[in-house]
Amino acid sequence: MVESISDIYYADVPSESVSQSHLTDLLVVGRRVVLRSRLAPGDSVPGGPTLTDTLGDVVSVTDSEVVVDTRNGPVTVDRSSIVLAKRVPPPPPRRAPRRPTPSRVTASSAGDGPISPSVGEEAVTREELEALMVGGMPPLESVRIGDWLLRAANGYTGRANSVLPLGDPGMPLESAVDQVIAWYAERDQPALVQLPHETGADPRTSDLGALLAQRDWRFFQSTLVMTLPPRVTASSPSDGPISPSLGEEAVTRDRVRVEVATAPTDDWWTTGSPRALEHRSTLADLLTHVQHPAYLTAYLDDRPVGHARLAFTDGWSGIFDIHTDPAVRRRGIATALMAAATQAADEQRISLQYLQVSADNVAAVGLYRSLGWQVHHEYHYATPHAE
Repeated sequence: MVESISDIYYADVPSESVSQSHLTDLLVVGRRVVLRSRLAPGDSVPGGPTLTDTLGDVVSVTDSEVVVDTRNGPVTVDRSSIVLAKRVPPPPPRRAPRRPTPSRVTASSAGDGPISPSVGEEAVTREELEALMVGGMPPLESVRIGDWLLRAANGYTGRANSVLPLGDPGMPLESAVDQVIAWYAERDQPALVQLPHETGADPRTSDLGALLAQRDWRFFQSTLVMTLPPRVTASSPSDGPISPSLGEEAVTRDRVRVEVATAPTDDWWTTGSPRALEHRSTLADLLTHVQHPAYLTAYLDDRPVGHARLAFTDGWSGIFDIHTDPAVRRRGIATALMAAATQAADEQRISLQYLQVSADNVAAVGLYRSLGWQVHHEYHYATPHAE
């Protein structure tokens, strides 16, 4: 764990800027980083420090600058002034009361009773998990209003084109909502707000939800965030690059096999959903911003029939884009993909997993529950009624 900025850097600091290619790989919206940069001539004093450190979450990146959300607010850093940069772990989560670590639930033991929202010995909060999941479906453009994250990606997917209102917007809610509406209007998109909440709760009962309801916004699409109880892995997660075996048969189940690749293959694209293929260009751009991905393609008798995508972020593995060919549904394709996803996480020594699924997708929710997945929390979207 990084205790302070001084723990990160060596005493000898290079005078030249860090390579832009390195920064491009490092600076991803939602990632926590520390940047050491040269002070502008007017900001330094004779005999004083010539460098400054900026620690926080990346909120926007351009060719010339990067904005980092620090403890004291947003800080804009000139990219050409950065001499050292490093990814750092997220701040330690708030501790929850200790509880027994659940073992993996098997299909036979998964019941239909109440679902526990806990994962592991310490519960991860809704806010922590929602912030972490941004890395799995990153936007193409983003900006902060206080603690709120506004995201846009040409209208493809709600997650990449909505406000994630975690924390304080730094202004009255009415003013923040007005800014949200204006920001999306500039992009010819309707304002969309993602409202995470406790499972089964009414999203209109929060302060923000109540305000949006007062303004006659429409609430829709209940989505479940599900997690898998942790498994014992060989060791703690590594900070090194993720390297799933290209072309390796990760899982073989009857006549179904799943191959894992580090980049989307032609077969992976072939098995995409109609909506994903309709927005292929935007999705391809989004995927370039996912750090440490894995792409799973399922084959039935050597014919590609389904796929999924993984995103490994800060010790978690997120499962996205699970899709199977409707002509071969109920043939174990989705089950094989889920097994391969868990195996891929195990190979990276990652024991925490999440996914998001529409609450009305009864078949998928039933499958995930039978495999031991539990509902952690829920979210709805809200948007103004069309005029």
